[in-house]
Amino acid sequence: MLLLCLLLLLLTFIRCGALASIPVLFDSSNSQHRDLIYHPEQPARITETIRLLARTNDSTSVELVDVAESSQDILGETGGLDVTVKKELFTSEQLDYAKSILLRTHKQSLVHKLRESCNNAQAKRIQDGKSSLGHMGYLDSGGGTYITTATFDICLRATASWIKALDWSSQHGGKPAIALTRPPGHHATIDLSNGFCVFNHAAAAAIHAMLQDKKKVSILDWDVHYGQGVADIIQHFPNARYASIHQTGAFPYMGETLKVSGEHDNVLTIPIAPETSWTCGYKDGFMKALDFISKTGEWAPDVVIVCAGYDALDSDELASCSLQAADYGSMTTMLQEHLDAKSGNNPPSLMFGLEGGYQLSPMAGGGNLPEAVVETIHALL
Repeated sequence: MLLLCLLLLLLTFIRCGALASIPVLFDSSNSQHRDLIYHPEQPARITETIRLLARTNDSTSVELVDVAESSQDILGETGGLDVTVKKELFTSEQLDYAKSILLRTHKQSLVHKLRESCNNAQAKRIQDGKSSLGHMGYLDSGGGTYITTATFDICLRATASWIKALDWSSQHGGKPAIALTRPPGHHATIDLSNGFCVFNHAAAAAIHAMLQDKKKVSILDWDVHYGQGVADIIQHFPNARYASIHQTGAFPYMGETLKVSGEHDNVLTIPIAPETSWTCGYKDGFMKALDFISKTGEWAPDVVIVCAGYDALDSDELASCSLQAADYGSMTTMLQEHLDAKSGNNPPSLMFGLEGGYQLSPMAGGGNLPEAVVETIHALL
């Protein structure tokens, strides 16, 4: 009888995720989405981060999951460690579902046009005796948002990864999951790809969640740039909230006032000045964001999605804030403690998806993107 009770207890722990590793979903074929010249939004962002995770990973706590249709070996040297990467392809049904969510997130013409353009360009290259992979130009006049013949498929798998990470957390009692994908998505509006972003993965994951029993969703965006795309989409949903803490005077040059806005008063913008550090202003702004996404007696989310951009690092080339890699661990700890305090025994599902973050140099003062991601994940363990 005692043995039976112990087995039942063990099964309960497994179901709630107590014994489950944190999954880190990535697409090893993301390099098929790349520019012809140097661009800060580059495949090395994923490669270098996965390599550092592999070198620092306790295999019982983090599980690397490659969702690529055709996997590529991006681990390289791992210091002699025997690193296991789980390969988990999306089914055609899962990809079709992700596409259906994107069609709810964006104007259908935006999604259909990119799919048709990529497919037609692939077919033309093959007809001409070339490789199916090729550069197709830019979606914006500034030349920041490039596309290749593989961009639609890469972005579709990225969106599917955010959805899958969210579902995994829901199935494991709110234990966090990570979608380490590119290109980022939080600038993509209902009808415009921009700011390196093609499709809005965070908004799509939120819409997916809201379709499940009308769940309440909170999105926390700590990318240094305002995610005007998320705000543009989420403001129309009464069951969703979005809080963004971001630098003033930076792309997209919006959200410059501390205020609540949106069709349902569900968008909070928290602008911070250039050179802001964790102890001199950023922590105070971050606490405002936490209070907005989960507040006793006012807003209790079933799902929390983190737009995890790491370009507020002091060393990042695309902004002027002064965070250190370790600060992202502090932010993650504060987030979890806040959610635990507000939710009690019913924690929300929690997923983190990569947005910006472009510093890759191992010599960067205060840390780089891979180190900041590792700090985030270690704080979750």
